[in-house]
Amino acid sequence: IIKYKMAISVDKVYRKVLAILNKESRGFLTPDEFNRIGSQVQLDLLDKAFHDYNRAVSRETVGRGAQGYGDIPKKIQDRIDPFYTTNDITLVNGVGALPTVTVDDYTRSNVYNIVRVTTQDRSINSLNIIEVDRIEKSKLTYLLSSPITSPSTLFPIYYITGENINVNPTTLTTITIDYISIPSDPVWNSQADTNGALTYTSDGSIDFTLHSSSEVDLVLGILRYTGVIIKDPSVIQAIGQETATKVQQENA
Repeated sequence: IIKYKMAISVDKVYRKVLAILNKESRGFLTPDEFNRIGSQVQLDLLDKAFHDYNRAVSRETVGRGAQGYGDIPKKIQDRIDPFYTTNDITLVNGVGALPTVTVDDYTRSNVYNIVRVTTQDRSINSLNIIEVDRIEKSKLTYLLSSPITSPSTLFPIYYITGENINVNPTTLTTITIDYISIPSDPVWNSQADTNGALTYTSDGSIDFTLHSSSEVDLVLGILRYTGVIIKDPSVIQAIGQETATKVQQENA
């Protein structure tokens, strides 16, 4: 699996948003407001990527897809791949905790979407990777009612309850979970200069964990939450050029 380490500069996005808000006379967006709105828009774009991927694959299955540069499912997959993560989970009596992340002293699940769950079988000479099938918890009793359908080490199953993963047979001690992680919340951090003005600092800042192709949609999404509707995306590019020039002048 190729893992993409891509990001969109939180400072670059914030500057663009402020520039457009200024042109539209919509006031000022504080860093805290920007961070909160940016976090929501980032989740919106990740969720949209899944829906777009599903539609693109559906079109491809009926012969309406293309290859090479026209391979739309591949392009959309590139937007999701930065969040692809793999973790090993230790099981106790068939139960293990899903991966978590701690933000501001608050611990939450870090799993946005489970891609697959596997385990290893060492019962034969070679090592086999076995897929663990997901089921609805309500079907577990039915599966356990017959030796024919009962889960085994060669045909294991799992279901999710809260922030735990439950695996059967319970004799399994370790599984590997491939999943799409929840994006890290963006942070535009700053320090005050001698005049008290806030200046961006990379120390403590967190960029958007999105594919670079999502930058325009990210800016537009943040602007929508602030009540600004931009019908022409080329405006974002123009603002970006102005912002880049300003940054160069500031650092000259």
